[in-house]
Amino acid sequence: MSDKPTYSKQVIEIADYVYANPHKSTGQILSYFVPICHKNERTVKRYLKQAREYNKTRIQKQEQAKDEVLVESAKESVKSAILTRSESLEILSKIATGKSKKLSYADKIKAIQQLSKMENWEQINRDNDNQQDKTLIKLSDDREIEI
Repeated sequence: MSDKPTYSKQVIEIADYVYANPHKSTGQILSYFVPICHKNERTVKRYLKQAREYNKTRIQKQEQAKDEVLVESAKESVKSAILTRSESLEILSKIATGKSKKLSYADKIKAIQQLSKMENWEQINRDNDNQQDKTLIKLSDDREIEI
């Protein structure tokens, strides 16, 4: 069985009326719906109570939907505000190559240094240097020794 309450057509009709006319008093609502529903006032009051509960859940669902939309749009705006690595590299490359004439040599040097850090050029150079420093000597018995 479902925990979700089921509402009759009359309760939903009352809920729609109350939702559309929030300024109406309980007496006005009862005087409108007692003849329409062909029920006594006590039954229509019970329907009205259920209708108000129905409207509360309706409003909560609408608020949740709005919140979800706001959260998604906030996430998207944050994602679009953050530069990707490739975008950053492209901008730094343009600065380093001097595409803009307003930049000083210091700006270009800083851009090159930042590119170097981002691309890890120092580590690559160290690895290459380490490989170049190693010398292999082949011995007469076909063994190799690294110096």
